[in-house]
Amino acid sequence: MLKRSIGVALLCMAGQAYSADITVTISEDLVKDDQECSLREAIEYVNRGLAKEGYLGCGGENATANILLTDKNTYVLKNHIEIKKSLTIKSVSGKDIDFESRDRISGLQNATIKMQGTDNLFRIMSGQELVTVNFKELNLEGCGQTQCADEGGLIFNKGQMNVEYSKLFKGAANKGGAIYNYGIFNDIYMGRVELKYSLIQDNQAANGAVLYSEYPNFTLTNSVIRNNTTRNTSSASIISAKIFPVDDVQNLTAGTAKIVSSTFLKNAGTLIKVIDGTVLNNLTIVDTQGTALHFAAPHDAAYLGNSIILNNQQDCEFASGDKTLFQNSLVGSSCGMGDVSFPNDIWTDHKIFAQAQNNSEGQCLSLRQDSTAILCPYSTPENAFLGYIRPRILLNYQDIGESWIVNKGTELQAENPTIVCESADQRGTSRMLQNAECDRGAIEITVPASGQLTGQDINAGTIAKISIRDFLGDSDLVPKEECERIIGQNPTGQPWQDGCLRIVQTKTESKGSTAIDIDGNVVYTPNSAWHGADIFEIQVVTSSTRFNKSKPYLPITTQIVQSPKNEMESKSVKTSGGSWGYAGLLGLFGLIGLRRTIKN
Repeated sequence: MLKRSIGVALLCMAGQAYSADITVTISEDLVKDDQECSLREAIEYVNRGLAKEGYLGCGGENATANILLTDKNTYVLKNHIEIKKSLTIKSVSGKDIDFESRDRISGLQNATIKMQGTDNLFRIMSGQELVTVNFKELNLEGCGQTQCADEGGLIFNKGQMNVEYSKLFKGAANKGGAIYNYGIFNDIYMGRVELKYSLIQDNQAANGAVLYSEYPNFTLTNSVIRNNTTRNTSSASIISAKIFPVDDVQNLTAGTAKIVSSTFLKNAGTLIKVIDGTVLNNLTIVDTQGTALHFAAPHDAAYLGNSIILNNQQDCEFASGDKTLFQNSLVGSSCGMGDVSFPNDIWTDHKIFAQAQNNSEGQCLSLRQDSTAILCPYSTPENAFLGYIRPRILLNYQDIGESWIVNKGTELQAENPTIVCESADQRGTSRMLQNAECDRGAIEITVPASGQLTGQDINAGTIAKISIRDFLGDSDLVPKEECERIIGQNPTGQPWQDGCLRIVQTKTESKGSTAIDIDGNVVYTPNSAWHGADIFEIQVVTSSTRFNKSKPYLPITTQIVQSPKNEMESKSVKTSGGSWGYAGLLGLFGLIGLRRTIKN
């Protein structure tokens, strides 16, 4: 109870921004007339209309329909909760708001809502009005059994459901392992799902392990979908049961269901059923244990473009009469050439991933270790919520145009319909303004500019160890064996190091030596026990910057500060254990308060 109370106190201290929101104060699934507010009680309070007197410890006068959960806490449910009014459920930290906005990385501090019984978590149930529910920075964890519910292993949606920076996992159902999306109701409304910057993982269903939608009315963007299993061979992990009811099929339009700028890997069963109304663009789809894409759009109202569809058990399958517009993608042979105006490229090599066993997950090998694979395997960078599969720029390319992926967009032509690249990639990185220069797949290769700064403070007698990997963008260091071919002989007369390393002093004379390896690990060794700073540029050549013949080097400003070794014994006071534990500190604060009282 003490820890919960502290968490609530910190939220209260966070300022007025959350003052009218509903703070969930306990993790248990309780409905009880006390001063605590459970998640179930908070939602029921909103369902009842936000009465000013509150409800069982939740809310009060001027309360909003925003429900706050504390970061990294787990909130358990014994059975599902019905949501009948529009609301938002999100995670917040106990830090001061000013610091939170600067330090918080969305997705990494999520609160978890976990099903403890055999049921789904939420059922969004619109009545006469459409209910809109927002889930932000949450982990939604299903029951983890063979079946949690018949429809929607995590969520049954009969409303407008929006999910951001969330993880949806361990859901299981007959239809919709993670989400079941309802069709038309009240003659004017229709269930709609929007997911972005989210991870959908380890869900299973007979039909629609990720999403079962009665109609193609959803958006999935900037997300990762992995390790989901659909058992019914005639279904798919993302499936719409039927097209929109229209008087004339010619009125069907593509784009009511949109799947873009996302990565799919290691899903089992058919992955996506493409019917009329569906748009797929800038996707990376790999390692499906089944058919990646089943095309069944006979009314010319579906399209797919600018994607990478490789290394699946079967990349593509086409129903009789399908008329999907299929353009400008890197695909396996089962997908065919697609549109004659902007045809696909067919990949025939067995080697795709720069990983020792050609796996789609793991550490990416250097260009020295693997000079032919076109993709780095899926990995998640440090301090990032979502991982991705990075394209590689190979050293045998004499021109960037030789890449199968980079700068492979299409020229816009008025006479031919063109599938334009998405404006941003999976990470939110803006794509090139010229459509012909955008990249296939979920990731747009970035080449960092100068102005980057790194360094380290050290004591005399030690060395500095830093990494410049994060400064290289989506490129790799050129192996030292290639430097003479690309740059020429080293002007210092010494053998080249990896990255064709060059050190340029900027504000001081050189005071040490620098070494680098192919992974971007830098070791700086001072030449003596000097006191002060050595300021210089580390300049390296990468797989992308080498194409700039006049400026092949990427500069990284570096500052090493060396100080005399500190031999003084620490005299700091301990704040844990002994007489200066929490009780001692509280006593000290009490004395300070007493002193103020006496002075006043």
